[in-house]
Amino acid sequence: MSAEGPKRLRVELVTPDGPVFVEDARMVVVPGKAGELGVLPRHIALVAQLKPGETRIRTLEDQWLSFATGAGYFKVQHDCASVLVESAVPVSSIDTERARNDLEDAQRRLGEAQAGGADDGPELARAERDVADAENRLKVAGRS
Repeated sequence: MSAEGPKRLRVELVTPDGPVFVEDARMVVVPGKAGELGVLPRHIALVAQLKPGETRIRTLEDQWLSFATGAGYFKVQHDCASVLVESAVPVSSIDTERARNDLEDAQRRLGEAQAGGADDGPELARAERDVADAENRLKVAGRS
């Protein structure tokens, strides 16, 4: 370590509803389309597509924070890592019963949209997204 302390990486975890986490950290690990990506300070510039999964952030205090995150994009530039995703829920606040209910509702809506044919294109896409989101929350909550 240098005299100025550990190197820092600014991590910004942002959804369409606004920022979920914006702080300096030691590391971030995101679910890339081709596999997990781990980034430390001084990483080269990078842009990647993300799939639903678990995003982990190692704080400056050496604690790991986990989030169930939706699909999105990841950008690293000048010691700043931006995680831009459809959704992000801290693992500690995932209500598994609610996630199960959300999954059942989304699966029901998906079946109805599939039966409705081409007229239900937007509803079909919404239901597919909601199924993936609920499944991801349950999967990530099971790891904690």
